[in-house]
Order: sequence, then C-alpha cells, then structure tokens
Amino acid sequence: MKKNILVLLVLLLSVGSFAQKIKISKGEIKLDNKTIGYVEGKKPNFKISNLEKSYSLIVELKQVLPVPAIPIMLLKNEGTAKFNEIAFTLGKFNPFNNEKSVIAALVEHQYLSADGLNAALTESFINGEATGVSAKLLAEQNEKDQINNAINAYKLTIDDAGTIYSIKAQNPDPNDKRIGYVKMTSPSNNGEVQYEILDLDNYLTATWFARGGTMLDYNSFLNQELITADRRIFKVPFDNSGNPIGYKMSKDITAMNIVRALIGEGYTLQHQGMEIENRIRAQNMQQKQEQAKLNQERYEADKLKSVNIYDKKGFVVNEKGEKTAGVFKIEFEQIASEKINGNNTFVPGQKLYQTDNKNIYLAKSGIRFCTEESKECFIGLTAKGGSILSSGIRALNGDNAVFYKILHEDNGLMVLASPNNLEELILKIKAQENGLFTTKVSNGKLKKNVSEYLKCDAVVFEKHDFKTLEGLIKVLEDYKSNCNK
Repeated sequence: MKKNILVLLVLLLSVGSFAQKIKISKGEIKLDNKTIGYVEGKKPNFKISNLEKSYSLIVELKQVLPVPAIPIMLLKNEGTAKFNEIAFTLGKFNPFNNEKSVIAALVEHQYLSADGLNAALTESFINGEATGVSAKLLAEQNEKDQINNAINAYKLTIDDAGTIYSIKAQNPDPNDKRIGYVKMTSPSNNGEVQYEILDLDNYLTATWFARGGTMLDYNSFLNQELITADRRIFKVPFDNSGNPIGYKMSKDITAMNIVRALIGEGYTLQHQGMEIENRIRAQNMQQKQEQAKLNQERYEADKLKSVNIYDKKGFVVNEKGEKTAGVFKIEFEQIASEKINGNNTFVPGQKLYQTDNKNIYLAKSGIRFCTEESKECFIGLTAKGGSILSSGIRALNGDNAVFYKILHEDNGLMVLASPNNLEELILKIKAQENGLFTTKVSNGKLKKNVSEYLKCDAVVFEKHDFKTLEGLIKVLEDYKSNCNK
C-alpha cells in the first residue's frame, strides 16, 4: 500500500509541474496566464478549440489495457473522424485530472503553445503515418501474458529454507520437485539486501542487489537488478509486502519475483549451471580466438606500414668479406601491435635474421647486408657522440651496435642514418671502426667530437653543415681531398 501511495505521489508531482504554466478555468485554457484556447467535454472525450473557435480538435482517452494502465490519446479531426494515437509520457498522466493531463500533453508535443492551437501541425499528425500505439501496447501485453502463463505453468514455490520447487522438476525421484535454492543476505557486504539463486549443483545462477551492487566484469552499480552468471541484467523491483510482520522465505515476494524473472528468461535451474559455465567458457575461447585473429591482422597491417624488412631476398657480407645470400628480416622499429601486447625486450636494429636457415647476425662492426628488391644497404656498427636518447638503445644494448642505413658511400666514407629516423645522421670514415652522430648534438660538443673523430685540421668545422645529408657529403669530399692520404 505504501508503495502504491509513493507511486501516486510521483505521478501527481510530475503532472503538477505543469500547474505552474497551465490553468483551465470555465473551459478557458491559459498558458502562463495567457489565454490560448478553449476546452470542453469530459472523460473520455475532450474538444479543444483555438481562440477564434474556427478550428477544433477532439481528444479521446482510450483505455487500451485494463486499469491501472494509463490510457492513450486519440487525436481526431472533428469533421473527417480521422485520428492518430499518442501515448502519455511516463509519469505525466494524472488519473484525477484527465483534462489538465490532456492539455499538458498537447503542450508537450507542441500542438498547443503560447500562439494557440497549431492546426497545421495537428492535421499533419492526424493525417500522417499511423503511430500504432495501441497495437504496440497490445502486442507487448500479449507477450507478457504468454511469458506469465509459461511461468505459471511451473507452479513455483519456495519453502522457508530457501528451496525452490516446481512441478516441472526432472529429478531421478519423480517425487523430488526441487529445482534450486535461494539465499537472502541482509545486510550483505555493501550493507544492502542481496539474493543469490543457485541450481541443484550449487552453481550460482544469478545475484540480485537491492542497491549499489557490484559484480566482476560489470562496470555499473546494480539497483534492484538481477545479474546472471552469463552477465544478463533484469530489473526486479523490491517488494516486502509479503512479510508485514517477521520474516519467512516462503512469503518473500521479492524472492519469488526473482525466480519468476529467471524462469521467464529461460533459466530453469536444476543442473543448468554447468551448461552455463561451459557456454561462457566456449564464448570466452571464441572471443580470444577472434581477438588473436584481429591482433594478427593488425600486426600484418602494421608491418606493411613500418620501415622494417620482412622476408626480403638479399645478402650479408661479414667482417671477413664473406658473402651469404638468403631471405632476411630485421626490425628497426617496434610496431604498434607489439607495443600494445607489452613486448618490452625489443631492441631496434640489433639483430638480422636469415629466415631461410634461421641464422642470426648481430650488428657487429663490419657486418653489412643489402636487399635485392630495393637495393638498399645497411651496416652494423656502434655510433658515438650522441646522447642516450639519440642512439635510442644504449640502455638496452651493451655494445650499442645496430644496423644503420647507408645513405651515401664513397670508398669506405659513408653517411648513415637510423632507418626509422632518416634525419638522425651519422658520419663514418674508413679509419674509424665506429660512426659519429652529427645531429641532435650541440655545435660546441659536435665541433670537439668531429675534431677527435676526423683527426684532420684541414676540415674546418665552421665551413661545413653537419646537420644535413648534402652537408655531410661535402664534409667527406673535403676529408677525401685533404685528409684521406
């Protein structure tokens, strides 16, 4: 009874919000104290007219479903008797003031406004596509009735110990009508009422929370909601009217409504828990397989967009000058999908893999390889003179040796670059085993490094550009002419 009174108060307050704007006195409709039209008649038929009374509209309240269901509105043309249907917005029908509810609904749908009754909009709706509100309500009710009839056929009962019985139980003993168990905890861990439904094998089939319930793998709070083992959610209102004095599980309406909701959704308990668990396991496996396939597709797409070399024909020349042809793979950058999957051991450009015989070549000084298709060549060495950030691997690779792309070469004089950053340039002369970083270094530090690296005073630092490929080629030409004797 208390629950019904609260619902009624909510309805009255919802409709009452219109009372500040709408006033009806002796058939005169006022909106914010401005007369906008006229209304006459009584339930179920009301006639609404404009100020000039040159146009009028009939609104009929039609009780499609039995009370306490609220009626719907039929908006009719008085002359042609054509009509279309509108449902009241939830909470905006006052069963004690139908007239004001109708006017409020017309205002809500803008058929009535401060400008009066909108004849054009009203006629457009009446003569437009049928909304089919009554047919939808009847179809929904028919579906509910079918579900309720199916549930009623189970003839469910619950005893005071929480055992659930049904005449449809299929147990070895035909007299054993158990199908499951219900447990009520009050208060539960969050201080609210909680119900658990288990099958005969004690598999947890569903949990109901009164308020603020949480469940693993579900990110929202559960309020008077039932969550199943396979994470389906159903609204089941709390109802303690069955136990006005004391408490008995057999009189617990909430517990029965929870079980009925489960039965109506196909959770028939008995030994269903294992089947649900197996289905969840199969779904998880399928999701993992689909995700693995998606990851592989993403990985293949990322490979195509990267500067890495995968399964390309070419050859390797080792430090002894021995040449080996084969199919090669080398990764100069970690592709996005590998970062997502948490590969923290990646060192860019450190290892060259010969995929046709599983040989691995480390980037030691003097080892170089070239690809057959692109004619690009790379050399493995250690570059000095850069910061930890510029080399990108010093902290991960003890000898700091990686493969660099050869941008220019003239009799052992080279300009190199990191394949994944071609602006990170490196100078390499035949007399030095290592290379020298020339970009991302301050001019003061670079001048000192160049002097120590080239060991040739004929190359004047200030006359050259050490930050571009063209500039470094000229540096090497100057070195070749004046120093490389």
